[in-house]
Amino acid sequence: MNEQVLYRKYRPKSFDEVVGQEHVVGAIKNAFKMGRVAHGFLFSGPRGIGKTSMARLIAKALNCEKNGKADVPCNMCALCRDFNEGRAVDVIEIDAASNNGIDEIRELRDGVRFVPVRGKYKTYIIDEVHQLSKQAFDALLKTLEEPPAHAVFVLATTVLEKVPATIVSRTQHYAFRRPSAMDIAERLITIAKKEGGTLKKDAAHLIALAAEGGLRDAESILGQIMAAEDKDITREAVEEILGLPRREAVKEMFSLIAKKDAPAALALIQTLAESGYDLSYFSKVLLQYFRSAFFLHTDPSLKPFISADLLPDELEAIEKHLLLFTSADLSRGITILFGHIQNFRKTPIPQLPLELAVIELMHGGEERVQEKK
Repeated sequence: MNEQVLYRKYRPKSFDEVVGQEHVVGAIKNAFKMGRVAHGFLFSGPRGIGKTSMARLIAKALNCEKNGKADVPCNMCALCRDFNEGRAVDVIEIDAASNNGIDEIRELRDGVRFVPVRGKYKTYIIDEVHQLSKQAFDALLKTLEEPPAHAVFVLATTVLEKVPATIVSRTQHYAFRRPSAMDIAERLITIAKKEGGTLKKDAAHLIALAAEGGLRDAESILGQIMAAEDKDITREAVEEILGLPRREAVKEMFSLIAKKDAPAALALIQTLAESGYDLSYFSKVLLQYFRSAFFLHTDPSLKPFISADLLPDELEAIEKHLLLFTSADLSRGITILFGHIQNFRKTPIPQLPLELAVIELMHGGEERVQEKK
């Protein structure tokens, strides 16, 4: 019952373990080597991609007994061990989503004057900082302008445009980006191996795609699958446990649309609906097919830009049917699918948006020609 979830168990313990943020890691590691660590950082980007993990690494590195050396944090000294075991008292984390008022920031301003208990620095991590009130931002600004020498602030946000320019200008801003599906898949394979299991490459890739670029979400999904599956995790097991429609079905649908076989396409949708599959997810994957096909149709040299978004056999299926589409077909298909995906939340019939999209994909162009006549 006390088993730790994977994203916490395998949280990065060194800068080199951070996935997909090489531009941020390189800059911060250089700052430590040169002894020029800023007093304030601002990390922006989507949720679950490592902003808070990076903030904790900065806090640990600042207090590491090897501070200033290339291998910081060392993860060997007493202070590093305190951080790794969750016992560090000189890192204060504030969730602005639930502590967004002036009183909380005033309490922070009062506490920041006191020196650290054990290490050299106190690090204040404010998550979802954009949710602070205007008065709280004004109070925080005064502290950021003249912080004590022993205090470092790391602010994290998923909505950068809501952070006042005055706050941004007093911090070093780093924009985090979604890790690639390949990077996430490699990380998942490593974690599965450490847990004593085996995660097939295409299964890891499928989890990464299902997580839509969120590393934390991908690790949570892996934990869910490992709790239900034994040692050898396959692509089919991932689809079954997550209740995802078979990717083979998307390949089949793309082929049926290319051949304009409406009866077979509608029958396939009905089969998926009766099986209880998520047709919104199915439509998103189909949209990815059309986007990838549009890239390949435009210029085959663009293949590296889309190869990470699909499994290898799926790219082969797209290339096989590419000549059955024109660029206009694919562009219109992207528009049609994107439009109908928005309707899944409000439809009384689960399969209706996908049915309408498929029929329009096959006959929409012909109907417009007839209307003009």
